[in-house]
Amino acid sequence: MALGSLLVLHTHAIQAQDEKETGRLVIPPPSGIQEEVLVTGGRAALSTLAGSAAIVDEELIIKFETTDLNALLSQVPGVYIRQEDGFGLRPNIGLRGTSSERSSKITIMEDGILIGPAPYSAPAAYYVPNVGRMQAVEVIKGPSAIQHGPHSVGGAINFVSRDIPDAPTGEASLVLGSFGSQKARLFYGSDWRQGGYWLDAFVYGSEGFKEADYEGETGFDRQDFNGKFAWRSSESAAVYQEWVLKIGYAEEDANETYLGLSDADFYASPLRRYRASALDRFQSEHEQIQLLHSADFRNDWKVITRLYHHRYHRSWNKFDGIIDGPEVRTVLANPDIFYDEMALLRGERDSNILSSQRIDITNNDRHFLVSGIDSRIQTLWQSGDAEHHLELGLRVHRDEVERDHRQRGYLMQSGSLVFDGDETRPNKALNDGLTDAIAIYLRDEIHYGKWVFNLGFRHENIEADYRDLLIADEGAQRTQSSQNIFLPGAGASYKLNPHVTLLAGVYKGFSAKAVSAAEEVKPEESLNYEYGFRFSKDVSQLELIGFFSDYTNLIGRCRASDPCAGEEFNGGEIEVKGLEATASYYWQAKGGWRFPVNLVYTYSQAEFGSSFESSFDPWGDYVERGDELPYLPEHQWYLEAGLEKGPWSFYTALRSVSEMREVAGSGPYEDGAWLPELTTVDVSLEYAFSDALNFRAVVENASNEQEIVSRRPYGARPNQARTVKVGVHYHF
Repeated sequence: MALGSLLVLHTHAIQAQDEKETGRLVIPPPSGIQEEVLVTGGRAALSTLAGSAAIVDEELIIKFETTDLNALLSQVPGVYIRQEDGFGLRPNIGLRGTSSERSSKITIMEDGILIGPAPYSAPAAYYVPNVGRMQAVEVIKGPSAIQHGPHSVGGAINFVSRDIPDAPTGEASLVLGSFGSQKARLFYGSDWRQGGYWLDAFVYGSEGFKEADYEGETGFDRQDFNGKFAWRSSESAAVYQEWVLKIGYAEEDANETYLGLSDADFYASPLRRYRASALDRFQSEHEQIQLLHSADFRNDWKVITRLYHHRYHRSWNKFDGIIDGPEVRTVLANPDIFYDEMALLRGERDSNILSSQRIDITNNDRHFLVSGIDSRIQTLWQSGDAEHHLELGLRVHRDEVERDHRQRGYLMQSGSLVFDGDETRPNKALNDGLTDAIAIYLRDEIHYGKWVFNLGFRHENIEADYRDLLIADEGAQRTQSSQNIFLPGAGASYKLNPHVTLLAGVYKGFSAKAVSAAEEVKPEESLNYEYGFRFSKDVSQLELIGFFSDYTNLIGRCRASDPCAGEEFNGGEIEVKGLEATASYYWQAKGGWRFPVNLVYTYSQAEFGSSFESSFDPWGDYVERGDELPYLPEHQWYLEAGLEKGPWSFYTALRSVSEMREVAGSGPYEDGAWLPELTTVDVSLEYAFSDALNFRAVVENASNEQEIVSRRPYGARPNQARTVKVGVHYHF
């Protein structure tokens, strides 16, 4: 059981007493999250689940006014985050040793439905929903993840939107903070005799914490509008049915860049931003429509069907190097050698019109389209002393991607970027891809005495069609590929006594190759094991789980900004092993004092099992057997402690990530090829004026620690600077 769910369970257990005796504002649990959108089965199922999973509840999302998914997922063991922009706008997430690059090796869902822009055709699109509007976030690992694809090597993440309330419910909140940050939400929902609805408007943004060398903001604005509408048959109907329609629209406008700093400039001024990035701007729109139908035949048979259609468009006008000049990575890594180029990036000298000193600003314009139907049949039947919870699922899915990357040249003139007037430069990319996928799975959860067994398989059939329109020969433009995979898995848990449960599992994982991958590239596969135990007694909780993964055909996916732009490579075999630990204790002392303490720890070790030449930047030019994987810290810690009394609550959270490599290797770390340890502290103070109104003050990165969190793709970039937020929340 995850730390988040542990604390929430303790909190809910004493809510009634808290509200009666202290008047402290406590967010009530929902009327019941629809089980159809909870892929774990809910909190009650976690204690007997034959596999590892975690739920981070809404209470934990708002405790620190969290909008950064990176920060939120640090509360779950076995999750690896590589920061990129400091706000968590485009998180790089890995699970149990999978590559965190653009979250391309995990399955991301919203309400149980694939939500990535094109999870098959372009898995490296790294879009995630806004976590600030969610009711919960589920993380599924081990055999529990086998029914979710197409990326099951590490696991899956499911974002759970709010359930429709069973009574009129509203919320209005406003949070303001440092660097012009702001967050506002207006929510209202109600029910009627045979249905209900809610409407939700959620916006947030910031002027940016980076200090630009030019006039302009370095922040972002996001807007997210959603609605959910439900109809239910009467309770007396022979077949009880529910229809739920969800629609959503989200957009983002961010002054975001891939350009970082040289190490020397970073340590002199870590928040600096060069003039060469002044025109960088990311804009996106996301539309979703989902229709869920549930039919309960009242004889232990249930059919749940989801239809979905999503559209995503993003346009990123961004710095992409120096036209016909040296690689920017090389320039930033050797500023003393490339003095003229560094002066150009900083805007300290003008471009020489007669030489190759034009700044490359490329507009990466991409359109994505996703549609599909997902249906599952659930039944419950008895066989002797064994109770079987059987589920058969089928998904028919199609996704598409269109890329149009257009380059323009700019001259640095008096510290400003001036278009050079050349409209004839060819596209860097002009292609499209289409994938049709049919997935089927069967899962049998068997309850037999003190045992719970989870047996099942998943089968994927994937047909892809890709066209590179920059190739003149129409016959050579088109590439077609097919992938078929059978993925079995099994897990078991045993209740040793009322407080201790043992668990173990094994399953085959899979990560589909992208539609643009060359024919010789093979999909990523793995054999994954986990083993451990859970302990729960009163207000004490402990979980220890060891894991081991044996990969074949590890896939490396190049960004558009990499020298190997858009290509995929196989990296042979790797082995990943580690330990996940969560513990919590809720101490209630005399005088109404309460002290919740929670700890999460992850130990990881991963090595390549073969030697090979590489064109993938994070692996370096040559990988030797025994080299450690990049972006995989050996140790990760999350420690949270709280102090509660009456209407007051105070919490502090410490996050620590050990040093890690940026390039595969072994032995001592090399300059510019590793990231230092980063430890940050957040604090939160809350006061409840009443059951409906509360005030909260939060300080993120209270000690203002600044370290390099990434050098990909272009130079050193920092974590978020110290940020103070104050907000009010009113529930009606």
